[in-house]
Amino acid sequence: MVLSIKNMRSFLLTIVMGMTVIIGVGQTTAADLKLAEQYYNNQEYAKAEIYYEVFYKEQPTKKNYTVYLDILTHLEKYKEAKKIINKRQKKMPDFLELHLDMAKIYTLEDNESKADQECKKAISKVGKNKSQVKNLAQAFVKQNMMEYAMETYINGKKILGDTYPFNYEMATLYGQMGDTKRMISEYLDLIGFNEAYMRTVQNALSRSIDFESDEENIDVLKEGLLSRIQKQPGKEIYYNFLIWLFTQKKDFNAAFIQTKAIDKRTGGDGSRLIALADLCTNNEDYGLAEKCYQYVSEKGRSGKYYEISKMMALSSSLKALESGYETNEEQVRLLDEQYTQTIAELGMTAESMRLLQEQAKLKFKYLHDSEGAVKLLHDAINQPGIKKKFQAYCKLDLADVLLASGYIWDASLYYSQVEKDFKNDLLGAEAKYRNAKISFYVGDFEWAQAQLDVLKASTSKLISNDAIDLSLLITDNLNLDTILDPMKMYARADLLLFQNQYDAALVTLDSIVNGYPGHALEDEILYSRYQIEIKRGNMEVAAGHLQEIIDYYFDDILADNAIYELAELEEKYFKNPEKAQALYKKLIMEYPGSLFGVEARKRFRELRGDDIN
Repeated sequence: MVLSIKNMRSFLLTIVMGMTVIIGVGQTTAADLKLAEQYYNNQEYAKAEIYYEVFYKEQPTKKNYTVYLDILTHLEKYKEAKKIINKRQKKMPDFLELHLDMAKIYTLEDNESKADQECKKAISKVGKNKSQVKNLAQAFVKQNMMEYAMETYINGKKILGDTYPFNYEMATLYGQMGDTKRMISEYLDLIGFNEAYMRTVQNALSRSIDFESDEENIDVLKEGLLSRIQKQPGKEIYYNFLIWLFTQKKDFNAAFIQTKAIDKRTGGDGSRLIALADLCTNNEDYGLAEKCYQYVSEKGRSGKYYEISKMMALSSSLKALESGYETNEEQVRLLDEQYTQTIAELGMTAESMRLLQEQAKLKFKYLHDSEGAVKLLHDAINQPGIKKKFQAYCKLDLADVLLASGYIWDASLYYSQVEKDFKNDLLGAEAKYRNAKISFYVGDFEWAQAQLDVLKASTSKLISNDAIDLSLLITDNLNLDTILDPMKMYARADLLLFQNQYDAALVTLDSIVNGYPGHALEDEILYSRYQIEIKRGNMEVAAGHLQEIIDYYFDDILADNAIYELAELEEKYFKNPEKAQALYKKLIMEYPGSLFGVEARKRFRELRGDDIN
């Protein structure tokens, strides 16, 4: 063969390089390593081979072996590749992954039969060594040889028996293979083998299953749990897991039934029901929370959680009342009687004082018994041993009742006391806001605005949405109009609304519309009318007022309020999730700076069926 001058030079250069490396055996330098790595990374395998052949002879490390074998493979020098694998196997017989290297060479030679023999030979050599099993299986996974990896675990399971069943590894592998049914089965066997894996398995399943919509796999999980409960009734872990499944699905009623059953079967102290009640409360299922607490309280006074369950059952009932749009007077009066009976039973203690505060709220808001509410709050405030902060909250509630009853300056006095006692606390900021609202009610807008400005400067983002809204209302309308009469009338109507004098409030609002047509307060007037109709239970009319704000006052400060509250009405009262979802989306897209943005995004995702955990 005749070589061109160019090829001859390349040939001579290769010989010189080879001679240089050969002469320097045992004297590998950093420069040699760098140059060899450069050739390898640039896929100049013929040049890299000359170096790595020497490197591997000098230092047969795993890294040098891996690179050298890869180079031989790319150069299709399969015979040489087999030689170094065989030599390494003789020196390292327990390093079973070498059989996979040989299998790869046979695959490249299109000899699938021998490749399969090598893989099975590796699996058959596995001993009673957990790490060896795991390392070999992981090596198969890296080569994307999932079936051999599973065979490795199954064989390891037979060898090691009950000492280590490889459930976690097999479940993970089944998940990678897309076999969710078998993955679930292995996970359930795992927690049966070692209950400490409970949280790990729950987290893994939460990543693999959409508990909002994946009914097929949820059924597989449920059936697997029920089957194991039937076969192993003494394994409490499976009952607990089933309860967890129901809570993930937000099927709290099923969770309640199951939790109650296991509590009875094990003679529990009710702690499981208390935990479930907390979860129900966090998910705004107050009715079921109340059931949980009632069950625990029915265990009797000797029960560990008797007092707390009695009190929390009432609190849950009140929260259920507050979260709804309709009230039943008979039920309200029954709840009021239950508060009275429970307070009498538990006695006037620092712990039970919260019940006095709650009953006062019930009397004030739903029974319109201001006198009864005032008495209860006075009793709570003057109770020896109560914490100062709780006392302050009671003072705020008392001031609200006094304000609604027409005792404006008495209310202001209590607000001022709380503001002074908690000057650097959010509680003090809330008291300051309510005092500013009194200034607004009586028409002292400049003083109210001055107080709101102080609040915004000191509490930053923590200031309540109501304070921000009031500040914007005053600022916008004072700047636009030098005539204060409409604002004073609106403030008076707002106070009447707070005092539950709805007819008088509506008359005052109508006077503004008739006396000052086209005034900037028209959207606020519509919003006040919405609030009145909500309190009266006229939901259709209330929704109409919100829609009017959205349609005609979309660029005013109450537009995002109206969208959010109409979305809530559609979702929770009218049971129209599609309309609610569209409204939440409108708020997110068109009012990105809205204070309701975070909650609207959360509700939108929930209605769309996203996994938000």
